[in-house]
Amino acid sequence: MKRTILASILGVAAMVAATSSYGQGKINLNNYANTGNQVLYGGGANHISGTTTGAGVVNGANGSVGTINWTIGFYYALGDVTGSVASDPSGFGVPSGGGLAVATGAPADTTALGNFPGGGYFSSPGGDAVINGWTSGNITLEVVAYSGADYGSSAYRGHSAAFLMAPIASTALQAAPQTSPSPGAGMPGFSVFAVPEPSTFALAGLGAAALMAFRRKNKA
Repeated sequence: MKRTILASILGVAAMVAATSSYGQGKINLNNYANTGNQVLYGGGANHISGTTTGAGVVNGANGSVGTINWTIGFYYALGDVTGSVASDPSGFGVPSGGGLAVATGAPADTTALGNFPGGGYFSSPGGDAVINGWTSGNITLEVVAYSGADYGSSAYRGHSAAFLMAPIASTALQAAPQTSPSPGAGMPGFSVFAVPEPSTFALAGLGAAALMAFRRKNKA
């Protein structure tokens, strides 16, 4: 009898643990209603030729670089890891640190850029993005915009700073019609840039090495 009760208790505990381990939240990847935080064209050495610095990103012909069509996606981690996300002064590096991982698998993990007036706004036609393992509280996000098949291989790309937002539980969506939260005003505006070719990075590295050697020689 005691063994039966103990087995029942362990079974319930296992079910509770499994439920909490396999939680699921959702967000809606859109920014169409927020006019304050756009995706913009950046400037400096990596400005995209034929575009206006600080203007909202739009799909279509962009000067001498030809036609660019933009996709929006995101990297995320459960909880607040903003303090350990890697710094990226370039504005176009691959998000890293804090356990950030690219979101994959859900229809709304990426969305096409919408050419709303002024550009730079996006909406999610594919539904809600799934945040696996989430049970409550904030998640850390970095929204990305890119021109190619994926962020890492794109010639033109950029990402926001890390920020926090709270998903909505899938059970809440099922219980009653509710709108999933979106990046909205929480997303810091960001810019997209032209990513240097690997050969450019190599030349820059050789130049830095030569400069260091020259300085050492002069000191000697």
